[in-house]
Amino acid sequence: MGVGHKIIPTHTIPIARRAADETNPFNLEMSMRSSTLALGLVFALVPLGFSSVQAQGFGVYEHGSCAMARAGTGVASPCGDGSSIFLNPAGLTSNQGITLTAGATFIGAFGNFTEDRTRRKNDLDNDIIPVPHVYLTYAKDRYTVGLGVFAPYGLETKWPISFEGRFAGFDNTLQSIYVQPTVAVKLTDRISIGAGLDIVLGSVELNQRLDLSEQVADPSGLTFAQAGIPVGTDFATAKLDADLQTGVGANFGVIFEATDWLSIGARYMTQVDVDYDGDATFTAVPTGLTVPADLPIAGTVVPAGTPVDAIVASQFQAGGALVKQGVKTSITMPDMFVGGVAVKATPELSLLADYQWVHWSKFDQLPVDFAIAPDRTIIENYDNTNGIRLGFDWTASERVSIRGGYLYHEAAAPPQTVTPLLPEGARNEFTLGFGFKLTDRLTATAAYQYIRQDKRRGRVREAPSGQPATTALNTGLYDFKANLVGVTFTLNIP
Repeated sequence: MGVGHKIIPTHTIPIARRAADETNPFNLEMSMRSSTLALGLVFALVPLGFSSVQAQGFGVYEHGSCAMARAGTGVASPCGDGSSIFLNPAGLTSNQGITLTAGATFIGAFGNFTEDRTRRKNDLDNDIIPVPHVYLTYAKDRYTVGLGVFAPYGLETKWPISFEGRFAGFDNTLQSIYVQPTVAVKLTDRISIGAGLDIVLGSVELNQRLDLSEQVADPSGLTFAQAGIPVGTDFATAKLDADLQTGVGANFGVIFEATDWLSIGARYMTQVDVDYDGDATFTAVPTGLTVPADLPIAGTVVPAGTPVDAIVASQFQAGGALVKQGVKTSITMPDMFVGGVAVKATPELSLLADYQWVHWSKFDQLPVDFAIAPDRTIIENYDNTNGIRLGFDWTASERVSIRGGYLYHEAAAPPQTVTPLLPEGARNEFTLGFGFKLTDRLTATAAYQYIRQDKRRGRVREAPSGQPATTALNTGLYDFKANLVGVTFTLNIP
């Protein structure tokens, strides 16, 4: 899963000039930085804090506690539950009759940001996040059909409102639910193939504070900071949200049982483009400040003592730039390839290894189109990532199985794109779990996963629209870890 998964890059919104009146005694022209959506989920780490778990960026990979306990391995030998729909559709041919699988992974992410200059530390404030998964399959002869519901990409990051990074984003959630009808066929006794259609339902909510000191108060370029307004003066909250947007992709898999003890598998999931069409809402935040000295603006002098809140109030009213308005953007859920092998070392012990490649370079920029405010493009420039997973599955007795694993995954975000929205980095992850056969038809599995992410320097402010960020904007250190617990129940009716 990916950290705390991204996306709210900020952008500039010029506020329209208005005629002078009692509350706005001069023509005002301001340029606002507002929040927008830029993926980057991750998993949730968690992934849905959702930051991201194993696929990095804002990807989540824990969709069945059997595979989760094995560090996500299984493309060559999936678990005997419905999670094959996600991990490798070809693996469904190992099921018999009707199989119903349901469960959830609970993600608890914790971390902080330490500012270089002040050494002040702000802690991530995420709640424990449940990520559900449900699968239903029916197998007869060489054919299997199934339906899965899971969430491979997501993001949630919550920071305290006092955090320096609130102007980049403080409470952000991105969810993508995949509904995958799937078909698998056993071509021969040793070769199976499978494919599924991914119908993606996406939603997003991004929240960000706006800093008055950064805004331009006069056509000459005079900023409120130059007029004596302190840096870090909150005067508005920007909220962007969009619900139930859709996209379509596909998931393909193949398994070759080379011998009785060696299996080779591969899976490819296509990219999915989700177009978001939502609303941007701006709420005034009282500053309680007054203009410290006479302020000449646009040919008018604003006298000292004039309330700042009265000056900006018109921008939240009809005709202003900070009224509720439509906003559009598009996010690409990247394609990924996974290949792996499974070796049956003994009749009771299987050893598994997977390699995963995720096409994160598809997430290079985020265009944001506003109905009133100027459009903005956020430059992300993510890198493709590689990951290695190692796992084992030991049948300890007729009813008990013990599993464990380790995985390493590179970071998708380059050094200049580590922000409060998704402060993700390279990760080492450790897993452990077990399966218990409750009855001849019902099995319970559980897993624990610990994520230790490398510390990364990052920033708390966004670069100007259309311009790539540089590491010169990095002003502190992000530290992140996560605990995940998964529970799954599987009912099989032959």
